[in-house]
Amino acid sequence: MGSALVQLAKIASCRMIGVVGAAHKVEAAKRLGADAVIDKSHEPLWAAAERLAPEGYDVILDANGVETLRQSYRHLAPAGKLVVYGFHTMLPRQGGRPSYPKLALDFVRMPRFNPLDLCNDNKSVLAFNLSYLFHKTEILREAMERLVGWVEEGRIVAPPVTTFPLERVGEAHRALESGSTVGKLVLTMATG
Repeated sequence: MGSALVQLAKIASCRMIGVVGAAHKVEAAKRLGADAVIDKSHEPLWAAAERLAPEGYDVILDANGVETLRQSYRHLAPAGKLVVYGFHTMLPRQGGRPSYPKLALDFVRMPRFNPLDLCNDNKSVLAFNLSYLFHKTEILREAMERLVGWVEEGRIVAPPVTTFPLERVGEAHRALESGSTVGKLVLTMATG
């Protein structure tokens, strides 16, 4: 998702700061157009974010959820927008089943955004989940046609794809959980 966001931001002529969780992903983000990249494995995220944009950010795209939302909001510039599109940190890092006590604690820790505070801070919080937009086919079709057009024009580069045969699904899942992958993982099935 981050690779696509960097490229879309560059199409919109935005200065883009990427955030990665491992050093081997820094160059990939820069190649896609990130003006700067914060590597959370080597430097504190929010100190680096403040150094790169001392006045705050116009837009912060946050898929992490409870672990970062409060700070993401705090680091917005006046009139800034926090766009929430996931809750990655609420999911288990490895091993499948969620921890229900952790989910309950995360729910309690989830920031609540008061409309009066939003007005006083001159900030916005937006959120979406594409899974719940299937009934908005015209919007999705228009967006998909635009994205496909940009791919065909070479303005967006598709992510690298690593394939695993279906019988190696466990190995593919471990690779995904490790955080070492760049691009997309695809399971393939033998035909015939």
